[in-house]
Amino acid sequence: MLKIEKYFRAIGSTLDWFGGIILLPAMSVVVLLDVFLRYVFNSPFIWGMEFTEWALLLVFLYAVPACTQNHGHVRMELLIGNVKPRAQKLMSLFYCLSGIFIFYLLAKYSWEEFIFDFELGRVTEYLSLPVWLHTLSMFVISVLVLIYFVLRIIAVFVRTEAFTHVEDNSYED
Repeated sequence: MLKIEKYFRAIGSTLDWFGGIILLPAMSVVVLLDVFLRYVFNSPFIWGMEFTEWALLLVFLYAVPACTQNHGHVRMELLIGNVKPRAQKLMSLFYCLSGIFIFYLLAKYSWEEFIFDFELGRVTEYLSLPVWLHTLSMFVISVLVLIYFVLRIIAVFVRTEAFTHVEDNSYED
């Protein structure tokens, strides 16, 4: 179980790193240059908005697995901290089952869209980026998060060396 945890943590960290270190600064530079060119020379990048939309969505998608792995979901600490461990487990189970449902729907939708976009050879208007790449990214991230939720359910009910951070928040990298 520990090897599985480390493997998925590495994937999530790599995606998060790529989104935060590569895409976010690139997006910032493009926006700054676009604003400068628009107001100084009245000639912005025609593709700037398209790139920013894609990069912003990918930054969000790439951060989801790392956020889920680090137990970074939104919850009321006041509530979770004042209930018994059994209730905490039930809350975690509800959270995981809700996440599985939502990301299953997203994976199903993005797979269907991927097939559709790939068969039609759809590309973006200005940068000619393949639209299927975007929907494939959504599918892969959804599957990663689905697997992580399943592993988290196992970890909540079967305490192992991996995932000890699930309920006690004591996990350190």
